[in-house]
Amino acid sequence: MLRPPRSPFHPISLALGVLTLSLSAAPAAATVTVYGPGSDAVPVFTGLTIPPGGAADERGFAGFEYQMSGLALPDFRANDMYLIQGNDTNASQALGIELGNRDALSGVPFDFSISLNLTGGRNLTFEMTNTVTLQTSVLCWGVNCAPGSVSQELINGQGPFDAFNGLAIQIRSQDVVNSSASLHLTGLAGIGDIAGDPFYNATVIPSSPGTLSPLDLGRQGQLLMASNLEFLTQEWTLSGQVTLSRPDAATSDRTKVRLAIDLVRDPNLPFVVPEPSTALLVALGFVGIALRRRRSS
Repeated sequence: MLRPPRSPFHPISLALGVLTLSLSAAPAAATVTVYGPGSDAVPVFTGLTIPPGGAADERGFAGFEYQMSGLALPDFRANDMYLIQGNDTNASQALGIELGNRDALSGVPFDFSISLNLTGGRNLTFEMTNTVTLQTSVLCWGVNCAPGSVSQELINGQGPFDAFNGLAIQIRSQDVVNSSASLHLTGLAGIGDIAGDPFYNATVIPSSPGTLSPLDLGRQGQLLMASNLEFLTQEWTLSGQVTLSRPDAATSDRTKVRLAIDLVRDPNLPFVVPEPSTALLVALGFVGIALRRRRSS
């Protein structure tokens, strides 16, 4: 007996279509636009979503920081390197590592990288290497973190932030006389083309003109914004070198001399995208439903 042609909306046809897309789709080529430092960054920065309770200049929902502390353990704020859920470096909202006191850190270049890893599970990783001692420290938030890293699957009850489409980089040297902060971004691997300005490569001192306002002396930075959601859907690594210098004991105003890299989002882009594994599970679910219906008919 002749059977009518199967509708494209039949459960099995739909499931196979989703399954085929899940298995065959490759990440599309992306463009990351580099903004600033300078006036070209201002309208982009001010259009970013502000997290709940955040000030006008605090657009990051999570991030990475390097600063010097002169405090001693067991005070959590003795740490110098942080991977942060939210906007605070307290023990419930951040992972931290003590890299050394001010005498050991001031003027020392550190090679660093931040990355999103998807193989074997999703994590955000922050790595720093002291170019003098060659000691490497690694913080990791999520699953499948590298052995030897300081890691947690959840911070403050949450997994790695998954609603961002850009990075805000800030380098600061403010209010501390004779301090300086140098940053040389060396590359962004894993995400298509780079457009716009060159990567940041400069030194700021307390009298340096600010990025977003000439009155915000000693604070400069740069925005890296993806053309879509590639910062979420593709593995990437931002690398560079940072050097912080300050002559005081670094026991107060630690955030005045620091590097901060925040995860930010442009509200004009969607931020929730099913990962390939999620799409695959949905497809298999459709197949199971369709087969059960066939058996029961």
